[in-house]
Amino acid sequence: MSNPEDSLQRIVLRDAEAVLPDRIIRADLVIEGTVIANLAPPGSATGDEIWDLGGRRVTPGWIDAHIHGVNGTDFSRTDAEAIAASAEDLAAMGITTIYPTIVPGTEQEMVAALRECSRAMELSRSILGIHLEGPFVSSGRMGALPEAGIHSWDEGLFDRLLDGAGGQLRIMTFAPEEVPMDVQRKFATVGVRGSIGHTCATAQQTAAAIDAGARRCTHLCNAMPSIHHRDPGPVTALLLDERVRCEVILDGHHLDDEMVRMALRMKGTAGLMAVSDAMPLTGMGSASGSFCGQEVCSDGSRATLENGTLAGSVTLLPEALAKTSKRLGWDPSVTAALGAANAAADLGLPRRGAIRSDHRADLVIHGLAAQQGVEVTVLRGGIPVRDPEGPRLPDEMERIR
Repeated sequence: MSNPEDSLQRIVLRDAEAVLPDRIIRADLVIEGTVIANLAPPGSATGDEIWDLGGRRVTPGWIDAHIHGVNGTDFSRTDAEAIAASAEDLAAMGITTIYPTIVPGTEQEMVAALRECSRAMELSRSILGIHLEGPFVSSGRMGALPEAGIHSWDEGLFDRLLDGAGGQLRIMTFAPEEVPMDVQRKFATVGVRGSIGHTCATAQQTAAAIDAGARRCTHLCNAMPSIHHRDPGPVTALLLDERVRCEVILDGHHLDDEMVRMALRMKGTAGLMAVSDAMPLTGMGSASGSFCGQEVCSDGSRATLENGTLAGSVTLLPEALAKTSKRLGWDPSVTAALGAANAAADLGLPRRGAIRSDHRADLVIHGLAAQQGVEVTVLRGGIPVRDPEGPRLPDEMERIR
């Protein structure tokens, strides 16, 4: 069967309210095959099909580089088919790119999980790589990670994990104080982005890791020492260094809004990237289950271990971005940067994450003004996620041709 993404049909999304990286404009979005060919003045573009959006807002598809599972599926404990099915469900919600995130465990558990995630990449176009959270992190800041999954640095184990991922390990959370400096300098040479997190590092150790090549941090402020006026710790070093982008969990529990404001002011719009850190109970309301080998309970808003420790999040990226944007009064371009463009830049995806000519047509088409924030349809590579074989867009959008 032919790949629908191979089509070069010219589709015009007429009169869209397009959220660009720096502003919002009304425009015709012209899609050819999988990419945005150009943006034209509203009503001016022609194509094989023309759909009148009537001013509906269009944003980039969201990119989540830190997500552990959803709707009962644990990416660390399931097969490729279930991971891919979850990725497709997430795509239909507007999360068009994910990096399934694996928690540390025994070598056998981690290798098995990495293999399944790598295989899932063949089954879903939304999965572009794997994030391994650990295992070379600090037992003093493990958060909800299982203690048995924390390993001392072992080059042989690292090599076997790389092999297990089949060359698809793109992010590895590590503690700078637990990994030799010469090794940190080599991460990028094997295609891995070292992400500072679950660490007890000092400000000086954190700065040294950044100098050695670390360019991202895992869930800023969480699972790392708090800022102290005589011992600033990793958070200060991460906020002050413009070379680093920081993950932020915007579920309203992991970070206070004032901390988010401060981080955004210090890092600038380009310096933060929203992640969900969603865990398997996400989407299940009040529920309990096992995560990281431990009992976890969720009230539908937050998930915790028995001792009250936060155990990931149960809020997906679209909801977290929408609620935080409303509370903090963000311009939609800021929301789009944190939810898509910055992650694309961090992960080396030069033609994703933004509404621009020659960028991939991963797009979320929202409702009209009275329904803003409600996704009407999602395009991934120019093709509707929910019905790739059917009409390009739903009936509520007028088809002119």
